[in-house]
Amino acid sequence: MNKKKRIAILFAVIIVAVGIIIAVASHQKKEMDFDEFADCFEKSVEEVLGEDVRKVSKTELAATLTYGDQNDKDNNICYRILKTTFYEGGPEEITGLHTEVLRVLSPIDSMDSCEEMMIQDWPGALYKKDDTAFLCWTYSPEVTYVLEYTPSKIDDSEIIKMAESTEPVK
Repeated sequence: MNKKKRIAILFAVIIVAVGIIIAVASHQKKEMDFDEFADCFEKSVEEVLGEDVRKVSKTELAATLTYGDQNDKDNNICYRILKTTFYEGGPEEITGLHTEVLRVLSPIDSMDSCEEMMIQDWPGALYKKDDTAFLCWTYSPEVTYVLEYTPSKIDDSEIIKMAESTEPVK
């Protein structure tokens, strides 16, 4: 093969490769945010399972407040508020710590330890996994609070004092 044919073939291969890359890049789906995904998933479930399936409850992260030092992220405390809306079934079925809602944040079944306790008059538990701890308590079936922190940086007793100092909003 002469030099001109090799250059022409190489040029054609490069053009085809660039075209494929552009086509793949332009056809990639945009990333869905969580709300879009949840709505799409809910519609799919209803289509597959039919009208006999009903939404029982929905738990969402209502707020996250972060206390601490921007320069030392391990020294931060994340105060999370989880809210549950009951559609069918009722909140009266929830007694004690509402552990199902905690799955929104982390799979509690995989925790290294769990110490049950009371935070004021509310049922709670201190879960630990590696060097992360979650102090959780259920104020009402609709509201659960979680303090997430690093126990090697902040003593458990300080976090429990923080939780004990909370007052319900009236």
